[in-house]
Amino acid sequence: MNLILKNKFGDSAEIDLSSGGAITKLLIDGETLIKYPLKENDKKKGYPSAVLFPFPNRIKDGKYEFENIEYSLEINDIESHNAIHGLVAFETFELISHTETKAICKFTYKGYNVGYPFPFDISLTYSLKRKSLSFSVEIINTGETNMPYGFGWHPYFGFSDESITGMTLKVPNRKNLELNDRFLPTSEFKIEKEEKISLKNTMLDNVYQLENVQTVSEVILKWKKKELKVSQKTGKDKLNYLVLSMPSSRDCIAIEPQTCSTDAFNNGDGLLILKKGKKTKFDITVSMQG
Repeated sequence: MNLILKNKFGDSAEIDLSSGGAITKLLIDGETLIKYPLKENDKKKGYPSAVLFPFPNRIKDGKYEFENIEYSLEINDIESHNAIHGLVAFETFELISHTETKAICKFTYKGYNVGYPFPFDISLTYSLKRKSLSFSVEIINTGETNMPYGFGWHPYFGFSDESITGMTLKVPNRKNLELNDRFLPTSEFKIEKEEKISLKNTMLDNVYQLENVQTVSEVILKWKKKELKVSQKTGKDKLNYLVLSMPSSRDCIAIEPQTCSTDAFNNGDGLLILKKGKKTKFDITVSMQG
């Protein structure tokens, strides 16, 4: 089931409830900003616009230990032998409410996967305003124990299918976390200051920990006189990590707000724990200027 949001300014968004609540179309200020799908005959390829929960990125060998109990998840990153991108990306979400400019949907997980037996509800709220779309995610621990988790969002952005060669990307202060050939952290990192990066001859597939952030961090993709801004709310137990990556087509770039590093269930880097009955919320905004 597809939901359509529209406002009086001509902005619109489309959400596919049967594909994990993914934002499949986003038109703001006359520009088509979301690349979906990456491959026409495979909507799952590259996890476009996917909600990544209860973990983003990879868990080494699909194995982790939590509160002295060992768990094993399905290996769905076959090439590198890891579990990847959580459990809800392609599930069907239930529509809770829908107006012209706002929609809320929910998925209830009962803990059926032995590799992650921690029940939860996850609700997605989309609010379309002039030249912007706000995306909020709320998680409630509905189980009887503590729950380990991480969250991420996996959208690919661009400007109306243009090559990103002529675009620039402004990124904030960050630690660039070194990854091995299985895309797992090595514990090494490099400090990088806020900068504007030309995408002409640049390839990105990087995990970052954001540095010196207060309440909001911003990444800005600029093309001609237009700026696409992805803002993520930061702070204690918030979206303090970021992934930037490009497909080989070079017609878009993934700008992925996250709460943790890759393999956080093992290395603890940004790993969050939600107590029984407690809830948490994450906020992201996509906006246009120019």
